[in-house]
Amino acid sequence: MLVGARVAIYGEQVYTVGRTAELTGVPTGTLRKWEQRYGVVVPQRSPGNYRLYDDDAVRRLSVMRTLVDAGWTAQEAARHVTEDVAAAEAELPRPEVATLDSRVEELVACAADFDVPRLERLLAQSLVDRDLVTEVDEWLLPALVRLGKAWQRGEVSVAGEHFVTGALHRRLGWVFQSLPGADPAAPRVVVGLARGSRHELGVLAFALVLRSRGVGVTYLGGDLPLEAWVATVELLAPAAVVLAAPTVEDLPAVREAAAALAPLAPVLLGGAHQDGVDGPERLGHLAGAAAADLASRLLA
Repeated sequence: MLVGARVAIYGEQVYTVGRTAELTGVPTGTLRKWEQRYGVVVPQRSPGNYRLYDDDAVRRLSVMRTLVDAGWTAQEAARHVTEDVAAAEAELPRPEVATLDSRVEELVACAADFDVPRLERLLAQSLVDRDLVTEVDEWLLPALVRLGKAWQRGEVSVAGEHFVTGALHRRLGWVFQSLPGADPAAPRVVVGLARGSRHELGVLAFALVLRSRGVGVTYLGGDLPLEAWVATVELLAPAAVVLAAPTVEDLPAVREAAAALAPLAPVLLGGAHQDGVDGPERLGHLAGAAAADLASRLLA
């Protein structure tokens, strides 16, 4: 039987109805109803006439489930998902992080104006000679949320958003590499994102704080295939694995990775949509404080 399996058909990754239900958190009966009544997804068929769902279908079902959980009617959610799944994902509630830091608005202004000198000055003053937990939780994370909202409202272009996030990524990477390495005997944590997930700044900031507290960090970046995750964790046998679910479309792959890695090491999960994954320890929405807490526990 194919139920619960992941298979390849014509070079494309597809999933049976049972596996799709596991990845999306949508029961099979509800999945069929959404498919038949609202046309949210159109499954392929295997040679044996089993229904098969691709990654786009899994994404659509995940977005619809989250909208319904947030209080939307199934009909409203289905209409948004079928018209524009990316716009529907943007409607999802995201955790707010309180901040009084004026640099949040300054960063958004840099994105709107492509102001290179101002952005360089701002980043040169950030994440150095300051408490990294405070920097991450009271400036970086709120700035990313504000930047995302500015993009959704049309205040910042896609290019402007990429201009700023690219600079932030380079800055975080530079600070990460400039920190002294951990003691060889220190516990090691593997940090990264699951297959298809590319919003790295939150997990990179988490890794930065963790490294600053003396923990050995192996940072794997974004969009890492499941097989590579498993092989790396088997090889390193870390004290913990940290994943994140920054967007709702990341949930299926994160659920898959968390389930595969749980027998190998403790799995912890951050990101705006961490509540959509059962099993891993949830880190909450303050990455800096969560990293500092994990370091304290591991080094105790």
